[in-house]
Amino acid sequence: MITVQAEYMARFKEITQVTSESIQLEQPNMAELAQILTTKYGSVMEALLIDPNTKDLNTNGTLFMDSTGRRLFIEDSLADGETVSFMVGIAGG
Repeated sequence: MITVQAEYMARFKEITQVTSESIQLEQPNMAELAQILTTKYGSVMEALLIDPNTKDLNTNGTLFMDSTGRRLFIEDSLADGETVSFMVGIAGG
């Protein structure tokens, strides 16, 4: 079992009502973290977090990053003590 720190920004913070929380995972991966968050925060979180067509993490307007700035995907592994940031993407060029 590992523990990760989830940091929420923008719409994710509105849904969770917290800026961060520690979450324990039995399987150290984004798939389990996404499952825990959608179970805990319901359909609004699921709609923001999961692409309904692919069942992958939603890449349409959202961004999930680890503490090194690496973009995360549903199949990615997580390390004990890892920080995962959940944020909405911004346009840029």
